[in-house]
Amino acid sequence: MALRNSLYHIIAQDEQSFTIRFDASHPVFAGHFPGQPIVPGACLIQIAEELASIQAGRTVRFTSLKNLKFRQPVTPDDEVTVTINNGKIEIKPYMCACADVQ
Repeated sequence: MALRNSLYHIIAQDEQSFTIRFDASHPVFAGHFPGQPIVPGACLIQIAEELASIQAGRTVRFTSLKNLKFRQPVTPDDEVTVTINNGKIEIKPYMCACADVQ
């Protein structure tokens, strides 16, 4: 299930990066976590995969992630920039990883 246009919306993009904004009313935030909602890490990875697919013009699936680091929580109020360049993914300043893709 795609998260684009439900959990998040692209508000700007260029060749290597996307700026996204979350929909704070999305149901995922009701359970993750009540009173202090954060974007689940699995959703951040799926978002990166979806954006990599848009960038590549084809479906991209991560076969592995190396050096995955969640630096701080992402809240539904955060506007984030996702940069994808040569297999390196950064959700500044929240997450970084190197991905092998299929």
